[in-house]
Amino acid sequence: MTSILIAEDQTAVREAFAAMINLQEDMQVVVHTSTVREAVHYARVHQPEVALIDVQLPDGSGFCVVEQLRNTLPSCRCIMLATHDRPGYVARAYELGAWAFLTKGLPFARIVEAIREVDGGKRMIGPKLVNAGQQSPLSARETEILQAAARMGSTADIANELHLTQGTINNYVSSILAKLGAGNRIQAVMIAQKNGWL
Repeated sequence: MTSILIAEDQTAVREAFAAMINLQEDMQVVVHTSTVREAVHYARVHQPEVALIDVQLPDGSGFCVVEQLRNTLPSCRCIMLATHDRPGYVARAYELGAWAFLTKGLPFARIVEAIREVDGGKRMIGPKLVNAGQQSPLSARETEILQAAARMGSTADIANELHLTQGTINNYVSSILAKLGAGNRIQAVMIAQKNGWL
């Protein structure tokens, strides 16, 4: 009997997944929750063999759950769930050690099949699939600056948070705008978020 954890913020989706999975003779949902914090906590308590984790949770990214479970419960095989397979999401999931990346729009039978395949040791994410997605053109520092720009307004605030000069921030922002073909920081943030780079 494969034990499964579900982390999904939409109650109706979470409960539907749990009900359908529990109808399978070889699977059992040991816990379902809606937050990063609870997912990590309950995973440590129940030690599920497979975890279905939504990319976006109310208190953070599902990627955080995958990363923490990789470090604290490596026996748990994580499957990422998303409404859309945005470019960048698949690559990030792969880098963090997820075993599969699925969209919620798939037929439920396919999701169940994926759980069985992952439980059996088959990875459903590979370099070819990752490379098929568009990679972020931004460096790690540029990504960090754009993340800060998404959270706050002024260049001074960003410079203060990252302990850089305003001139340095402006130089990075110019590079970011050029790489993304954006007219301003707001457009750059929107482009990066749309592509799953933030």
